[in-house]
Amino acid sequence: MRCFYVLPFLLLMHAPAQGQQCSVSTPIESRSDTVGPTLEHDDKGRTDAVAHLGIAGANIEKLPDVHGFEAGIAHTRNELLVFFAPESHAIVLSGTLIPVPYDTLRSLAGSRAHDLAPVDGIRGMFVRADNRFQVVYATPDGKAAVAARMWGATGQDITKDQIRGIPGAVPEISISGASSDANEQSGLQGLSGGLIGIPSAPEVIMFIDPQCIYSTKAMHILQPAIDAGKVRLKIVPLSLLDYEDNGASTVNARAMLSLPAHEMAQAWVNGRLNPELAAPEPDSGEKLARNTRIARQIGLIGTPTFVWMHRNGGIGRIDGVPTDVATFLTSVAQ
Repeated sequence: MRCFYVLPFLLLMHAPAQGQQCSVSTPIESRSDTVGPTLEHDDKGRTDAVAHLGIAGANIEKLPDVHGFEAGIAHTRNELLVFFAPESHAIVLSGTLIPVPYDTLRSLAGSRAHDLAPVDGIRGMFVRADNRFQVVYATPDGKAAVAARMWGATGQDITKDQIRGIPGAVPEISISGASSDANEQSGLQGLSGGLIGIPSAPEVIMFIDPQCIYSTKAMHILQPAIDAGKVRLKIVPLSLLDYEDNGASTVNARAMLSLPAHEMAQAWVNGRLNPELAAPEPDSGEKLARNTRIARQIGLIGTPTFVWMHRNGGIGRIDGVPTDVATFLTSVAQ
């Protein structure tokens, strides 16, 4: 699954140690100066990021070295990650090689590029075009670049840390004040979706793509908690995976949004969307477009994504399949 786009897209099906997600690009705001201090890599004594891929359960196949990087493929039965690593193995880059000198790309990007603080000597830049962006890193010899995301030896999302200081790079969700409506409480007005769970349970918005295997996986994991009345989900469909499923994401999302609100979630959960049996409702496209706009406004990078409001007015969020359901439920209830 790809994560970013502007320059050649990365072929990324799953990133190491991140919540499992079907991922897409994130709109963020521009800034032209270098962001943040130089980062020193420290993963508490664990410095082999390539080995961490294997610890996470992936099979590792080495490829020939590329422009000073070691290269390889980490794969499982359902997931594939092309990676590049320096000799130190302090980090890994997951992404796509660009056969153009880094300095040439930096010059061509001009004011659209934002230099990031180097990590372990690796230069990087954030490039924006309209509402799309790509993070690009230099190869050690400078003769090429990698459109990629950078991960630490324990799965730390270093790229996210690097861009955190850019206004809008890690978007905040606004609070609209007290309201009985969960959408308004979360600052996510206008979302269309279906509810599953008892009304008295704490409510969480769950962004999904009907075709996303991780959305389905998260639903199966949380179903016992829903049945026990510990959480209520508002399931909001998006279409993120049309690029790889020949438009099936949009077809199924519109089919879901064509159903009455009280039927949407169950139809998806139970595999009863059957989009081929009836034409979608005329307003389903508008609902889907509105869901997509709101998802972009909060910086959604993939599905599933969970958003909820704490009693003190703070916002909770998880990107990906919850890895600790008990901790997730405790946070939701606070």
